[in-house]
Amino acid sequence: MTRTILRGAAVFAALLLLPAPASAQVRDTVVLRSGNPVIGEVQFLRRGSLSFDTDEMDVVKIDWDDIALLRSPAFFEVHLTSGRRLFGSLASAGTARLVVVGAARADTVPFQSVVEIDAIEKSFFARTNGFIDVGTNLARANRLASLLVKGRFNYRGPKWGFEITPESYWQRQQTVSDAGDTTTSTTSRNSATLAVNRQLTARWAVVGSGQAEQNTELELDLRLLGQLGGSYHFVRSQGLEVYIGAGASLNVEQYTGQERNNSGEALVVLGFDAFDVGDVDLYTNVTTYTNPFDGGRFRVNVDARIAWEIFNDFTVGLNVTERFDSQPPSDTAPKRDYQYAFSIGWSWS
Repeated sequence: MTRTILRGAAVFAALLLLPAPASAQVRDTVVLRSGNPVIGEVQFLRRGSLSFDTDEMDVVKIDWDDIALLRSPAFFEVHLTSGRRLFGSLASAGTARLVVVGAARADTVPFQSVVEIDAIEKSFFARTNGFIDVGTNLARANRLASLLVKGRFNYRGPKWGFEITPESYWQRQQTVSDAGDTTTSTTSRNSATLAVNRQLTARWAVVGSGQAEQNTELELDLRLLGQLGGSYHFVRSQGLEVYIGAGASLNVEQYTGQERNNSGEALVVLGFDAFDVGDVDLYTNVTTYTNPFDGGRFRVNVDARIAWEIFNDFTVGLNVTERFDSQPPSDTAPKRDYQYAFSIGWSWS
């Protein structure tokens, strides 16, 4: 107990002894739990990490749990776990307690209730996060070669946001018969989704999206989806987001050798994004489509990614894709397609 009090006193002393910033060049201050001060400029807090621009080391990332005090005279938007948003400059009221000083009032909140900190005049790219993964497989024994390219680009503004998620998978395999004849089979899967959301409150949003998909394994030449619905964030914290969505979808699909099929579907989405489990990021998205007027047909799409950071935002990971269709229009098309691929990638936030 005495050690904790002494450490807190040392942190306060370090902050009080810092010289006041000159009016010509306002500087922000971070005091670590060790008592060491860092001078620079607050960029943003996202995914449990504070981006801080320093003169000596350029932009560094500091774990939010390692910070004792934070001070900045600039104007910020602060997101809390409750869904509330505060606007103002940043001060401290004791170790791990943040004061957001607005024009009419000052709010004191514990560090663990802070989800994000955004500069009001933040640039477009600073409001984005995402990843790019590349995976490949070469096997001489069965003459198999494959390539996976997958990514996500997410932008979150004060009211509007959008997300782009492209994926492409290609596989070639050669088979040699007893007679010595060689047969080559090629499989490909490609998809791209653009989703636009409009925040209504801190937890509720309206979401519209468009998707194009092709899958030779399922004999799907092309599927176009237009979707509209809403989403709700059950959990939004420094290291975890859990959300659910529901809406309606227009499905236009063309299977190999079949007539074009148009149908309406009801959709439900469940998303889970854990990004502060040590150096591991875990992302899962499950979408179900149902059409009670088409013989009870339903489809399930599962997309998951586990990524381990090895150094400087470079990762190794496992990508999982599952596709299930209870009643594909083509009688010869399989009901299920899946792909598990190890990959290397790069992520940013």
